[in-house]
Amino acid sequence: MKVSQLIFALLLLCFCGIGFAHSQNNSKKDKPKDYKFTPKSVEVKANLMVLESDGKFADIKPEDLKIYEDGTEQKITYFAKKENALNLGLVVDNSGSMRDIFNEVIFAGSTVVANLKPEDEAFFIRFVSSDLVQVIQDWTLDKRKLELEIQNMFVEGGRTAVVDALYLAAEKILEREKQDKSKRYALLLISDGVEADSFYNLDQLLGLFKDTDLQIFTFSFPGEKQFKLDKDRRNSIKGDKGKKPLLLNNILAFETGGTAYTLPANYTRTNIADALKKLVSEMRSQYVIGYTSTNQKRNDKPRSLRVEITDTQTGEKRQGFVRENFVAQKDID
Repeated sequence: MKVSQLIFALLLLCFCGIGFAHSQNNSKKDKPKDYKFTPKSVEVKANLMVLESDGKFADIKPEDLKIYEDGTEQKITYFAKKENALNLGLVVDNSGSMRDIFNEVIFAGSTVVANLKPEDEAFFIRFVSSDLVQVIQDWTLDKRKLELEIQNMFVEGGRTAVVDALYLAAEKILEREKQDKSKRYALLLISDGVEADSFYNLDQLLGLFKDTDLQIFTFSFPGEKQFKLDKDRRNSIKGDKGKKPLLLNNILAFETGGTAYTLPANYTRTNIADALKKLVSEMRSQYVIGYTSTNQKRNDKPRSLRVEITDTQTGEKRQGFVRENFVAQKDID
């Protein structure tokens, strides 16, 4: 074998081994202790951005804030201030179900990178099936590296493993959170939300987020394919209830305090850019607040959120920004 052929073969082996190593690790290591997701109450977490009248970030205390759900004031039980710099895990679906919209998927990934600030760090995971979950770009401040890898994405066939991809991403980002809980941490999933065949289950994934401020934000494209799945693929999302694919995205966002966004049916690239700019801005909010809702019904209906911020001691106005609404998902058992 020529030297050039040998080098090429070694490089190819290394490249292919990235995804295969994840599969091997799954088969050898025990699954984590089961965390049974049994929601006893509607606990709401939301990101809050507060600005002074001049547009600068405002420093507030819990007593400066009131939050209303569907017009009813809620008792704030959780309040945490975060540094502005964002630590982001970008997780992008490269499976066959994304084939028809893949140019828009690439555009969405590039848009996320374009909205990152110089001080923001991010890593990028590309995933298809359970044995093809790849950390394509590790933590970096270099937006050019992220953009290059996003432009090099490509579609492959396989049984989509959304949960496995997020599990790997969460483990990676929580290692960093252990070192500094004051910083901003988030995962952004770009996918149609179709779960087919993950090694980990949804309960185990949500167990990772217990007692953390790590949030999942989901961004999905509309389309009939999401709702015309065979029975086996519907059932794989959770047990044998045959839930709609998008339910996975909504659960992930609601239970971790993030936001689930689905593009309108007749979307444009302007819609994509505007939505992702808003999502990244929300991720960078300097406060996380929480409360136990006075409405304990899990009825899949949207509920509005509104905040009031008191004026400063000198009478200057401050404005609070929180997501407009959320959906309390029905039990997933």
